[in-house]
Amino acid sequence: CCEDAGPGAAVRLRCSHGWYCTTCVGRYVEARLDNGSVLQNCPQCQDEIAERDLKRLIRESVMNRLLKMSLEQAVAAASDLWPCPTPNCPMRVSMEPGDPSRFVCPECRKECCLKCGAQPFHRKKTCEQHVANQKKGKRCSIFQWMKETGSKQCPTCQMAVTKQNLEKQETQRSECHKMCCRNCNTRFCFKCLAILSKDYTCGCTKDAHGFIDPNTGKILVHLKKKRKSVKTTKAAPKATAGRGRGGRGRAAAAAGGARGGRGRGRGR
Repeated sequence: CCEDAGPGAAVRLRCSHGWYCTTCVGRYVEARLDNGSVLQNCPQCQDEIAERDLKRLIRESVMNRLLKMSLEQAVAAASDLWPCPTPNCPMRVSMEPGDPSRFVCPECRKECCLKCGAQPFHRKKTCEQHVANQKKGKRCSIFQWMKETGSKQCPTCQMAVTKQNLEKQETQRSECHKMCCRNCNTRFCFKCLAILSKDYTCGCTKDAHGFIDPNTGKILVHLKKKRKSVKTTKAAPKATAGRGRGGRGRAAAAAGGARGGRGRGRGR
């Protein structure tokens, strides 16, 4: 920081870089721990800060967190050290190849398998057999739950899909059958599992209904709007001027003939 530090509130590291505010050094160490780094280096030259110097610069709670994380990373890197699978249990056990994996922790008093972490220990079964049975049981329980609730699988990625109202999934009283998979964005019918597109609908739900985007909650239009066709009629051809005059001439000749007929009748 750029603030003034009083006597004893600033430190100069062994690499001759500094002066650093002790409060800022503590925040620097905590930030690196949050990122998963236990190695604390000088901010300028990246030389490692000795543990004895860190104990003078940071709080005791931060130092304990640093030591705990360092131990966990060391255990994870060692091939002969195995942690107790009980959450928050600090027990670590050294196990040589060929040693039995059954272990009763003296700290938490729980029986476990150090190799696969099973609690309680899987008797008369190998770790592979136990893991296979666990996966099979979980898969069967999921399918049983889907059958009981009427849930479906996405026709593309096979992800389990449900409506918000589990009790009325088979009806369209609260939610229609048009679904959009959250995993792969496939649009399909919840009833017949037909994949729907902008040009195809299965007919299980009204065409006017759309989809709900599971991520944004916005309405997505299903079918394209059809363009309305406009009927056009051809106009009748207009009569030419010559034809019109000819028509009037024939009409006049006819009228003259009629007058001539009347004249002959009088002579008789």
